Amino acid sequence: MAAKTNHSACAVVHSQRVVSRSVQAKKFGVEVGMRRRQAQALCPDIEISSFQPDRDRRAFNTVVRAVGEIVPLIEVSEPGVIVFAARGPSRYFGGDAPMAEKLMRALRASIMADSQFGVGIADGRLAAHISAHISAQTQTPFLVEPEKTKPWLAGQSVRVLSEFAGIDREIISLLERLGLNLLQDVCKLGESVLAGRFGELGVELHRLARGDEQHPLAVVAPPPEQLCSRAFEEPIVDRQTLLNNVQTMADELGRYFAEQGAICVRLILVFVSETGERCERLWYRPHGLTAASIVESAKWQIESWQIKAPISGLQLIADEVRTDTARQLKLWGGATQSDETAAQAVGRLTELLGSNSVQVAKWQGGRDLQDAYQFVSVLHSQVAHSEQITTQAKKLSVQSPPQPKFWRGSLPTPSPSVVFADPPEVQVVDKNQNLLRVSARHELSAEPAYLLKGEARHKIVSWAGPWPVEEKWWDIARSRRLVRLQLVVEKNATPSVGAGGNSVGSAGLVDPAGSVGSAGSVGPVAESSEVRAMLVALEHGQWSIVAIYG
Repeated sequence: MAAKTNHSACAVVHSQRVVSRSVQAKKFGVEVGMRRRQAQALCPDIEISSFQPDRDRRAFNTVVRAVGEIVPLIEVSEPGVIVFAARGPSRYFGGDAPMAEKLMRALRASIMADSQFGVGIADGRLAAHISAHISAQTQTPFLVEPEKTKPWLAGQSVRVLSEFAGIDREIISLLERLGLNLLQDVCKLGESVLAGRFGELGVELHRLARGDEQHPLAVVAPPPEQLCSRAFEEPIVDRQTLLNNVQTMADELGRYFAEQGAICVRLILVFVSETGERCERLWYRPHGLTAASIVESAKWQIESWQIKAPISGLQLIADEVRTDTARQLKLWGGATQSDETAAQAVGRLTELLGSNSVQVAKWQGGRDLQDAYQFVSVLHSQVAHSEQITTQAKKLSVQSPPQPKFWRGSLPTPSPSVVFADPPEVQVVDKNQNLLRVSARHELSAEPAYLLKGEARHKIVSWAGPWPVEEKWWDIARSRRLVRLQLVVEKNATPSVGAGGNSVGSAGLVDPAGSVGSAGSVGPVAESSEVRAMLVALEHGQWSIVAIYG
């Protein structure tokens, strides 16, 4: 079952890529994985929304509760998609069609009138996901007859692998250029041929095209009862304390399956309240549920339950266990004692200060050094990292060694060692003490000769640039225009003549490792160690030190 909000064309964008889009947007040709600019070119009136998982989960909880009243055990792996085994509910309601109609009526009564949702039934996850999206377009249930799922799936476009199975869009584009436009074309090519070209990813492509489920089940003895069940003598009211218990049990469960050479891909998480109420939900990850993903799932389940009674019991039930095929680590890779100690420290800090108290830097792209990275919660970062490991491994198997991420219009490498949150103001002048200006064609009024900081004057021995930035020129309120220069200046300053402005300290400015390549430099870089490299910018007529190199 899949749900989309609003009949208008809208899309959710993360890192300038479309991660989800409405049915109406699909009619304009907007696809998952497409760049934001390309999506806006196809549909100028499209509504763009930022990627906020917490917001999506809260909004989707209404759908989860509505379906949970009809189907006893549902699987919610991501906001927007619900998966459940249809055999039991179908028998209860008298068939697949009556059950699907029952779900449609319940959803129409519980969510907004203009919301789009669909119910699809088929043999296999991929086929059910595709049929649910077809149902969202027609607003009627879409059923694939039993034993006919594979022939129906064979006629689907290979693009469904990108949208519903997480295959890289570039791989799908390559398949289309090779003439493999339908899933049946991929099947006809043969698994060995695909494996020879794409490696492990080729085997995965052939499996998805056939409509087969992933990995055979593993025969593993169930874990001890104390690992997956816990009754609290004193019912727990605090949510963070409850999540800490989930974390402990998840770590023990993960270690147990690791010793058995297996992974748990589907887990039933059960909460029991002091009043006897139970909340059960099925969680699925095709590459295995890590401790971090279990904790994140438990957090979402608690938020959606909306019960105020204390929790007296907790259960983690491994519903599906598979053989761990593992992945190749680096020669000196893997977790160390330092990693475990750091994880324990982070867990303790988040317990005391909150889930958003510990943050890490995450690359998001941008021409401005201050916008290239953002701080995100370390818990969310761990979950995202665990879910992206397999995707990254697949990309590495068919591509050359990874290259550094590059944003068009950004500065060349190496990156500065220190970036100022509040750039200190300076003056960059020519040999006649005239303030350096930049024309509309990004041409310097003269060659830079001196950098003035308060009462001190530093001679510029080499420079590179300028590198202009012009952003959002179509929006007067958000438009921005600046020019950047890389400078190598002498540390020893001489008193400046007629220099104004505030004094700027040089704390943190260290000797550069080498020269900075320059476009039109003012002579060779001094061989002395008494030089420093920095990045300056001109914006609104004012020069400032943006960053330093070291």
